[in-house]
Amino acid sequence: MRSFSCHFFYINPMLMSLINTHYIFIKICLLTTMMLGVAEAALAQREVLYEQYVQNPMAINPGFTGAREDFNMTAIFRRKWFNIPNSPSSQTFAADGTFSNGKFGVGFQALNDQTSYFTTTGFSASFAYHLGISDTWKLGLGAQGGINVLPVSDASFASTNRALGTFGLGAWLRSEQLYFGISKPELLSQKFGDQVIGSFYRRPLYITAGGSYDLSEQVMMLPHVLIIQEKDHKLRVDFGSRFWFEKKVGIGASYRIGGGYNSFSAKVDYLQLTAEVQVGRNVRLGYFYSTRQVEQINASYTGPKGIHELMLKFIPNPKGFQKY
Repeated sequence: MRSFSCHFFYINPMLMSLINTHYIFIKICLLTTMMLGVAEAALAQREVLYEQYVQNPMAINPGFTGAREDFNMTAIFRRKWFNIPNSPSSQTFAADGTFSNGKFGVGFQALNDQTSYFTTTGFSASFAYHLGISDTWKLGLGAQGGINVLPVSDASFASTNRALGTFGLGAWLRSEQLYFGISKPELLSQKFGDQVIGSFYRRPLYITAGGSYDLSEQVMMLPHVLIIQEKDHKLRVDFGSRFWFEKKVGIGASYRIGGGYNSFSAKVDYLQLTAEVQVGRNVRLGYFYSTRQVEQINASYTGPKGIHELMLKFIPNPKGFQKY
């Protein structure tokens, strides 16, 4: 007859305590990573669109809607770290135009952003009324509204997408050589309870100015400055310029200072370089490189920071050279 034996293993209480401590530590790390991922995804969803204001002023100011007086479509593909497979990427699309002899402007914007394991999307429509206040100046008063679908997660690791309404206002004063703008693209406050996303939901105020100057018959300079004020953030100032050569090739640079969270020590200053080429009358191609990913909120982050963006702009029936 075959015999059976049972073996009992004794586990030292101190060893068991270490195992439990290790398990708790891993759980805390996973929770922290998840929370930062959700916060970064929420921040990125809005920052990605806002940071494209040089190529698409309508992103931060609905008063610009239709200011070009041409029907215009702009698509931008954005990716972090081209040398890393499946790295975070986003796609944005914006279109706007006018009707009633340029008196009214309408626009549409869409964003799809993939950050880590979180996907966020947003859609908004804008409307502007353009008023001639003198022979050389026009004022655009605009409003925008839409839906942002953001990932929401709490300490229970339960994650879900939440659709949030968005509404903003803006004014854009312009002439042939100068422009001034003030806007708040998000006016609505949102309640998230104990969700981490509540600390990163942004409602900035933008004040901008810029213009165009012919340095010669072949060279046009387009300088700009932007001031951003926001609760719990340091004041941010952007300044830069683009240069167009014979309205065929454009290069530029802008430097962005400040804007970090008051409670974070990491600097958010960074440089953006731009290159554009006009292909015929209807198509413009662009490449933009930023030395830092603006939505990175982790102060101790030491990984790759560069951002690459590719732009395709299409104007079906341009009335002339499109400066902005």
